[in-house]
Amino acid sequence: MTAFQEHMRRAGERALEALPAPLRSEIYVISFRIWRHDSFDHRHPYLAIGHNTESEVRRVVAAGGEPGEVRWSYAYWLLDETTGIVGHGPDPADDPVGAALHLAEIRELGLWYEDESDDESADEDEDEDTQDRRDELLTTHFDDACLDVARHLHASGKLTEILGRPVPIVPFDMYRAGYEPELAEAANPPEVLTDYLAWARAQEEE
Repeated sequence: MTAFQEHMRRAGERALEALPAPLRSEIYVISFRIWRHDSFDHRHPYLAIGHNTESEVRRVVAAGGEPGEVRWSYAYWLLDETTGIVGHGPDPADDPVGAALHLAEIRELGLWYEDESDDESADEDEDEDTQDRRDELLTTHFDDACLDVARHLHASGKLTEILGRPVPIVPFDMYRAGYEPELAEAANPPEVLTDYLAWARAQEEE
């Protein structure tokens, strides 16, 4: 396990521990919002850990929302992420240690690149292709780190310890709509995903 992975796991545990005790019995999903300090800069990603509650579902459904969509679409969730932002968050003070560890790791892996080439005579198309490939690898690298956190929270028993029962962890990236079920399947044991996947697959068939 790398230092960055270890940091991510501990940050995930702290985010759960910081959940307000009165809300814990109400929480039915943990959200893992994957984003970037700059929306398109894959070198500076962060994970924002949030949740939604049964009370919020009831409130929105009572206002006319469709129950399945309100329950499982992140567009309707509270997304209260005050308990955990890991990596290159919107505020440099969010997680400077995690940001530094992430940068060190992607540099060691050869994934880092500068915004502009020092060699002005370089083939621009080749540079763009190389950057696109690195962006894909950077995205996969951070996805894997986030999925590892989710699996750790389940396997270690931390999620059940804090909430009193297992609940699904649903990762999502708003620029990759439709990828959520694949991420969720990789993040969770299958028994906690039955309801979520049934809803997600029904959406795909519409």
